Amino acid sequence: MSVRARVRVIGAVAVVVLTGLVAAGTLVVPAAALAAACTQTDPIDLRYCELGGAAFLGAPVGARRTIGAGQVQDYVLGSIYWTQATGAHEVYGAIKARYDVVGGPGSYLGFPTTGETGTADGVGRFNDFERGSIYYTLGTGAHVVWGAIWGKWRALGAERFLGYPVTDELGTGDGVGKRSEFQLGSVYWTQATGANAVYGSIRAKWLALGAERFLGYPVTDEQGAGDGVGRRSEFQLGSVYWTQATGANAVYGSIRTQWLALGGVAFLGYPVTDELSTGDGVGRHSEFQRGSIYWTPATGAHEVYGSIRNAWVAQGSSGGLLGYPITGEYSVNAGRESDFQGGFIRWTAATGGTRTAVLSPYEHAGTWVTRFRFSREYAGTNPPITPADVTAMADAGVHTIYLQAASDDPLYPGLLSPDLLGDFLVRAHARGMQVVAWYLPHLTDVNADLARLRAMVDFRASGQAFDAVGVDIEDLSVADVDTRNARLVDLSSRLAAAAPSTTLGAIVLPPVVTDVLNTNYWPRFPWHQLAPYYQVWLPMAYWSNRTVESGWRDAYRYTAENISRVRGDLGEPCAAVSVIGGYGTAITAAEYQQMARAATDQGAVGVSIFDWTTTPAASWPAVRGYDVRGC
Repeated sequence: MSVRARVRVIGAVAVVVLTGLVAAGTLVVPAAALAAACTQTDPIDLRYCELGGAAFLGAPVGARRTIGAGQVQDYVLGSIYWTQATGAHEVYGAIKARYDVVGGPGSYLGFPTTGETGTADGVGRFNDFERGSIYYTLGTGAHVVWGAIWGKWRALGAERFLGYPVTDELGTGDGVGKRSEFQLGSVYWTQATGANAVYGSIRAKWLALGAERFLGYPVTDEQGAGDGVGRRSEFQLGSVYWTQATGANAVYGSIRTQWLALGGVAFLGYPVTDELSTGDGVGRHSEFQRGSIYWTPATGAHEVYGSIRNAWVAQGSSGGLLGYPITGEYSVNAGRESDFQGGFIRWTAATGGTRTAVLSPYEHAGTWVTRFRFSREYAGTNPPITPADVTAMADAGVHTIYLQAASDDPLYPGLLSPDLLGDFLVRAHARGMQVVAWYLPHLTDVNADLARLRAMVDFRASGQAFDAVGVDIEDLSVADVDTRNARLVDLSSRLAAAAPSTTLGAIVLPPVVTDVLNTNYWPRFPWHQLAPYYQVWLPMAYWSNRTVESGWRDAYRYTAENISRVRGDLGEPCAAVSVIGGYGTAITAAEYQQMARAATDQGAVGVSIFDWTTTPAASWPAVRGYDVRGC
């Protein structure tokens, strides 16, 4: 069979394979041409001769044409193009067919800068042009790659990396960008981002999410994640990360910002989900190897991880009593804490355990009821406050009733008037109110103190429990300070262990008194030792007990300073404080407004007034509706 016959047969399937044409991917001058040296001075004629003349491209067809700064001569099986800058080069077969479709040398490709050449893998063929290339394989056909996408593909290794093009350059759906598809990936381009490649599992994820319509265009090629384990691609509106263990997942928006601020992969690990909607439809979350980040429009994005996350998830996560996180995890006394809409979870280093605080019993506005006002034991058969008064309390704007449920009195080792306690509790809950049972221990018999407090924790009326339990820490019956402190810490630790799911409040002396006005009243108060056992602090900030001469009779100053000092003494700038104000019938509504303003400025979670019988009705509008989450 002659060389020309071979050309004709193979040309019928748009592939030219000539005897001696391809040797290790390099164009070789046919043997017929080597027999006699080509001496033509015209570059097109010279190239035609070097290729084998009519045996390779067939006879000339028509006259030579001038196109721009160059010339072209057509032949039966192809064409030779020439410019002074590019030299003379042949284009034929399927590549020429594609070149003609896009407009030949007058198109965006310009003139050829090489003849048709075999690729290094022996599979494909290509011609380079002034502004691009056309690549061909039997499986893909012939396709154009040009401009910035061509430059990126070549820089990455061309067909050795992304495979051969399977499309020409295409527009994107939004009309902004351009793309070319290859066997193993894509290269996308916009004026703003330049050209970047996306491929493999990351490309599959990006496309599944909506490609540029969701995460925007790629702004990087795929790259290592920094730890030698994973891979990532960055897009205009987010990222997709991949590891063998996690697969490819997207992270974007506020959650991505928070994750990166924490250290990204180095801190929470790789994403193991895309961003997901929460069950209530309000929030969003992404799960990572070592934690989660949750976001809502109201709370922003915050991380939850480790033991605190485990406890939160066990309680229903964002759908539970605590709701969404409002802070990340931070250091507190001997441990770590995360705050949530409805409270906080604290982890203690010494035990490795966590404790949950539900703050709703201590939030908003509250009133106080002592044993002398309601119980038969101390108020007789006609007490000044009865469960029927719950209605008036609710109407006044009271959210929480602080009810003294026991007394450190050997005559009454159990709870006071349990039937009345139950009536208060049931009526309050029916009005959407909360009840905190409280007790004043003398610390002369810690076991008896603990028994009464445990009775409060265990108390039920119609299946309903007290919402929280408070310990009133002010009695000086035990004269020796160190003994008193030791017994107080012992009682507190045992109570915390016995009531792990109860939010405990410490009703404490005002630090302005113990730190400033009378440092001998209760020296060495064990703030730090008590911190692990109580979740809310209630300073008795009764400015009415102070004189004008002392400088502390001002409601705003006294309230604000006591809140600040409680936190300072604890060493916790954001400790949950629910301040107690009052007391007496002579206090004006304006003073309660000052109290509420100070509490708001300090970020106290709640305010309350001692007590119900001595608080004028006109005072309640100043505090009703108090709603501050804390600092």
